[in-house]
Formats: sequence, structure tokens, C-alpha cells
Amino acid sequence: MFSPYHEVIEQFHRPKVLVVGDIIMDSYLAGTSTRLSPEAPVPVVAISSQNDVIGGAGNIAINLKSLGAEVVFLSAVGHDENGDKATRLLRRCGIETAVFQDSSRKTMVKTRVTSDGQILARFDYGSECAVTGETEQEIVNYLICNYEYFDIIMLGDYYRGILTDKVIDAIQKLQQRFQKFLAIDSKDLKAFKSTRPTLVKPNYLEATRLLQLPVRKTDRVGQISSKGKVLYQKTGAKIIALTLDYDGAVIFTEGHLIYQSIAYPVAAPNVVGAGDTFISAYILALYAGAAIPSATELSTAASAIAVQKEGTASCSNMELGAFFSIRHKLVSELEELKKLREIYVAQGKKVVFTNGCFDILHSGHISYLNKSKEFGDVLIVAVNDDESIKRVKGPDRPINSLADRMEVLSGLSSVDHIISFGENGIDLPVELIKEIRPHVFTKGGNYSIETLPEASAVQEVGGKIEFVPFIPEHSTTLIIHKIKKGNSFKIGI
Repeated sequence: MFSPYHEVIEQFHRPKVLVVGDIIMDSYLAGTSTRLSPEAPVPVVAISSQNDVIGGAGNIAINLKSLGAEVVFLSAVGHDENGDKATRLLRRCGIETAVFQDSSRKTMVKTRVTSDGQILARFDYGSECAVTGETEQEIVNYLICNYEYFDIIMLGDYYRGILTDKVIDAIQKLQQRFQKFLAIDSKDLKAFKSTRPTLVKPNYLEATRLLQLPVRKTDRVGQISSKGKVLYQKTGAKIIALTLDYDGAVIFTEGHLIYQSIAYPVAAPNVVGAGDTFISAYILALYAGAAIPSATELSTAASAIAVQKEGTASCSNMELGAFFSIRHKLVSELEELKKLREIYVAQGKKVVFTNGCFDILHSGHISYLNKSKEFGDVLIVAVNDDESIKRVKGPDRPINSLADRMEVLSGLSSVDHIISFGENGIDLPVELIKEIRPHVFTKGGNYSIETLPEASAVQEVGGKIEFVPFIPEHSTTLIIHKIKKGNSFKIGI
């Protein structure tokens, strides 16, 4: 029941990725501001919380890990508290680290002061110069010893602190020997041309600097879409994914414009780290065998998920799968449906759950589902699989296969998601109810609390039970009986 996107997302766990690049600590000081300072016309912010997260190439590593890949992060930090904290945060995310301490450096920290979600100021502290020769050699030695064991090499260059000329030269030579999938996100892509990267991801401002073009606010796609050959000459990259934030992305292969994506509309997006999410999803999708259009749409969706969150954020494998499930209705995995439920609850929506065979869809079914949807915002329908129906209804049922029944249900506007059940001799959706925890469970009016098999499970999870009256003389059994007798009848739709 997976869409092609789900099939790609399932493969994200396969590659082992080495991320090499600058590490930045993003610190968010959140508070409220109700007055201006008497010393100067600036707001006074009463800080109520501090949240420290990983930025820079470290955020790429976290995104890759969240999407399912096995990740090792290679970098250097200062011999200071912020460097230790950055390393701990990465390891806490399940990322293996090869992070060297350089006593000549101060770990880069970007502190943002926010009030009611609005950034009022940013303070940057730390070293943007290159690492010392000793640390540089440690990075090169690690690459020489371990390069061949990775499937993907991801370079995240923010200020040339880690990816020095010597490190780039080592990567070029290793690429000639091992030919890995090499992806690069850098403010200076020309510096990496010699490595002949598989993929680069400039944003609009980086591309205009590279092409020496004026920065526009309108028709940016038109301005940039004819520049593929020049970008190819300057970067040497087989694939160029040029991100344009609210204008989506344009993709070139060997200088030719191949695809353009449209950004998903997001109210008040937080774009910090959105490019990290995009390139993380992109390289995993391409490595999984996705065509460029599919990889682009997956990455655009992942970015849309990340920018809806506060601060520097990532997109998880489950969130990305749920994003496409919302649009495709058919859900195969319970874990995915649980994630959908979490998303809806976070949005303040009420989840309604019902179940049935829905063998030959008729007006009684449609009326029942429409009325069920009225009890909440989201209707999830669990459908008995074919073997379950045979156990419940007899060997001549179902008339229509599970795939056909689910496909027909997916065409109803009242139905938001559909999942099947019945494996291992289970004919009641009790486990689904316990896991999904619906706010409302609906059942036909021929039941009561006393005769409803699912009642205890619904009550256990705090759900409410609603009974929907049946329309008289509307049932699949009656329709089949009339067909067998050869009588004429009318099926409502």
C-alpha cells in the first residue's frame, strides 16, 4: 500500500554516511519583551528559556540520522565547554563522532534572542579561521584510513574552517580512487570543483555570487534557470540542486535544466537549517535510486516539515512518511499511523476511528462514514483483510479484494486514512484502538455498549463511543441476496 515515495523513504536506512565540515552551536534565548530600554531604543527581553542545538554541518549529520542513515561526523572544535557540549549532543542523537579538539580555536556559537517566536538579535562568537596544521593532518589521516568504508561523503562547508585546501586535496585523491557519492554544500563551491562532486546544493544567494548576478526579489527562477551550463563549468557537479526557499528548487544535470519543484506553503516558516534538511533528504533519495523529480519532491517535503518547527530543526523518517500518507490515505504500517495521529493531535484535531468490511460499497456505507466524520476532524477507517472476512462472513466472501475495497474507500472525501487488519487470526481492531488512541470510536446502531466487542479497548484509552443508526434495508448481504435472486435493485452512491 506504500506510494513510490514510501518505497524510497524505506531505503534511507541503507547507506553509511560520512559528514565532514564545520560545527556550529545554535543557542536560542527565548523570552518576552514589553518595553524599550531606557539606555537605548532597543527592546528589553526577559529570558525565560535557553535551548542549545547543533547547527552547521552538524545539523546535516542530525538530519541524515533522523531520516534513517548511519552517520559518522568528522570535524574539529575548540578545547572549550561549547565544543564538549556539541560533541555530547551529536552522540546523544546516535551519531558516531570523530571530532578533534583544537586548542587554538573557539567553538563557533550563534546565539539568537527571540520574543514570541520572533528573532530580535543574533550574536556570533568563535573562530572562523582554518584549523591548525596538526588538526588538519588528523582530519586527513582519518579520511585516508576510513574513506573506503562509507557509501556517501557529505561535505558541509560554512567558513572553510575544517575543509581546508589540504583536506579538499585529500578528498580529491580519495575520490579518484574510490568514486563515492560525493555531495557538497558550501558558500564557495568553486573551491571543490577538482573533486568532481556528484551533487552540490547552492542556495539563491550563493548562486548569484557564483554567477556574479544581481539579487532579485521577483522572477528568480527565470533569472537562474538559464545558467545551468555556467554553474556546471564553475562547480563540475553532475547534479546541481539550487534551492530558492519560497520559490522551490531548480535542478540541473550536467548543466541542463531537468526539473523545478514548487515549495509547499508554510505560515511563518523558520528557515534556519532548511537547506541542511533539503540536501540530507536529497542525497538519501538519490542513493536509494529515486529519479530526480521524486528526489526533489521528497526533499521539498522534508524542508517544509522542518521549517514548521521552532529553531534549528530536522525532519525524521517517520515524519516524512506521514507527510505523504496524509496525501495518499492508504497506510500500511501501524507506526506510521501512530505518527499521523501525533501530528493531528499536535494540531488540535479530533481523531475518529471506525472499522468494517466495506465489501460492496453502497449508500448505507457512505451515510455511515459521513456521519462518523461529523464527530471529529479526521476519520481513520480500519478494514478487515480478505481472510478475516472469510472467518467472519463465510468462504464466499469477500466479493471484492482488500486492495479494491481500500481503493474505493480512498475516493470518499469523508475518509482521511485507511489501514487493514486481520493478520494472525485477529478479527477485531482492538490493538489498533489501543495504539491509535482515537478520541471517538463509531459503530453501527445495531450494537450497544454491552454488545460492542471493542468497548473496553475504547474506554481503556479514554475514547468516546458513538453509535450511528443504519439506513434500513441497506447492507452488502442484502445486495448479494438480490443479485443471486436476479431481482432489480438500486445501489446508492
